Amino acid sequence: MTIVGNLNRDNAQALSKFMSVEPQIRLWDILQTKFKAKALQEKVYIEYDKVKADSWDRRNMRIEFNPNKLTRDEMIWLKQNIISYMEDDGFTRIDLAFDFEDDLSNYYAMTDKAVKKTVFYGRDGKPETKYFGVRDSDRFIRIYNKKQERKDNADVEVMSDHLWRVEIELKRDMVDYWNDCFNDLHILKPDWTSPEKLNEQAMVYMLIHEEDKWGELNK
Repeated sequence: MTIVGNLNRDNAQALSKFMSVEPQIRLWDILQTKFKAKALQEKVYIEYDKVKADSWDRRNMRIEFNPNKLTRDEMIWLKQNIISYMEDDGFTRIDLAFDFEDDLSNYYAMTDKAVKKTVFYGRDGKPETKYFGVRDSDRFIRIYNKKQERKDNADVEVMSDHLWRVEIELKRDMVDYWNDCFNDLHILKPDWTSPEKLNEQAMVYMLIHEEDKWGELNK
């Protein structure tokens, strides 16, 4: 996780002074307009660089850490002693994950905006992983068979009949709209028998089983 923000001149001096005497922090590369540090047994990286931030038009301080490796007390310490000095703070990336005990191989993820879609199939011919978007875009969606992934990578057998995960990576400007990132995302299980006309049923059936044909439909 990366948290970014701004230090004004007074807070930069105060934080630098605090970190120089705090035993849980190792400070180096210290100048009037920059410093680097590691805290909490090297689990947290801290960097302040006003000159670089001004030249690149970005916020001047960032904090990087893995929240899974910090205890609750360490997170509180980090917030009270480091993050509290920052102004205009926020995230550069947010990862959201949701698990479903259902077989999502027969479901389709659709968005209101055109996005690139990539599907990988398993040995049984069913989809195992679906990607929507590209990795360096503001929003990247991954839907995959979590049960199979756990078995392949960690040799762990999940007891549920099915376990699928939906992951959404949000970056840059999209981070500020994380609460609305699902508004144009629809995960649906199509029923090709629902149309009354036989030719419409045939078309829906073809689109379900031949996804490339979507691009050939007349608008």
